[in-house]
Amino acid sequence: MRTPTLSLFLLAAGCSGAVGPSGLEAIAAAQPPSAGGPVSREPDGGPAPTRGRDPTAPGDPGSSPDPAEPDAGPIAPPAPPPAPPPPQLAPIFPASSPWNTRIDGEPVDPRSDAYIAEMGASTPLTAAWDAEGDGIPYVEVGSDQPMVPVSYWGFPDESDPGPFPIPWSAPADPTMDRHVIVVDRERGFLYELFQGSRNADGSWAASNGARWNLWSSRPRPLRWTSADAAGLPVFPGLVRWDEVNSGWIGHALRFVVGHSQKGFVAPATHAAGTCALGSSCPPMGLRVRLKKDVDISGFSWRMQVVLRALKEYGMFVADNGGGTSWWLSGAPDPRFSDADTLSLGRIHGSDFEVVKHGPISSQ
Repeated sequence: MRTPTLSLFLLAAGCSGAVGPSGLEAIAAAQPPSAGGPVSREPDGGPAPTRGRDPTAPGDPGSSPDPAEPDAGPIAPPAPPPAPPPPQLAPIFPASSPWNTRIDGEPVDPRSDAYIAEMGASTPLTAAWDAEGDGIPYVEVGSDQPMVPVSYWGFPDESDPGPFPIPWSAPADPTMDRHVIVVDRERGFLYELFQGSRNADGSWAASNGARWNLWSSRPRPLRWTSADAAGLPVFPGLVRWDEVNSGWIGHALRFVVGHSQKGFVAPATHAAGTCALGSSCPPMGLRVRLKKDVDISGFSWRMQVVLRALKEYGMFVADNGGGTSWWLSGAPDPRFSDADTLSLGRIHGSDFEVVKHGPISSQ
């Protein structure tokens, strides 16, 4: 419905032929207000920008291109998937293993003095490794190391069948024992050969050999040998540079005696002695420790690390040697100081005591 007043006014305006400024104002005043209120004007008469809205927003004429549009340039590729976690490395046997158990609070064996006297109370402790290559070497490999066949010519019935991940360049003990030791923490196994030798085709031969599950404390079958006469693993008993240089050795060590009896005590599983069973000769697996009151402050800090381990964890009788005892085993490393290792000779058999052991088993 039209507004009567507005119609009369427009008719009058048409009769005059023009609408003056006062007439425009009247028209504007007569129109109903819009939803947004009256339209404001700039001084030049143009419409004022709309408040609360960006005139260059997407969709408006003259706006910048939408970055999601195809002509906005290349789209960033999706983020790559996260890298898989590194493999969990096996320990050198569980914390509950005899190798990793402290014995500084265990009682002394009743026959300690007799054992020490037979091994040589005045015989010096000898570091059986040096910076020049003497000692028992080892090599660490990853799970990508290929497996190779292993054959046995000495004790095949007491050996673990191959294949073993032994590299072509794996070093061997320079003595007649020819120990070959391979540590594979990724797959969780330790491989050891006694009198090992490499064949031209990359396979290996040995008198005997053993494979150890590093996640388990399970020993060898009873009366089985290993790369050691005691049926024990060799590697955990070695003095190794990385541990010495870190300032702490948290496991027992290994030593060789001149001769032993025809018996063994746990954790050993095998004997290779010549003395009568039950004699004062040490059985395989016998554990000795450095006495608490032995002053080690005069040694270099690295040799104090070794001697502290001998107080806290001791060392096992692991093999027979060439007549004298107290040969402490280690891995050769050029970073060792010969002056340091030779200084261990200031420790003698009388500075040790035997940790109480269980029943002696005959071979």
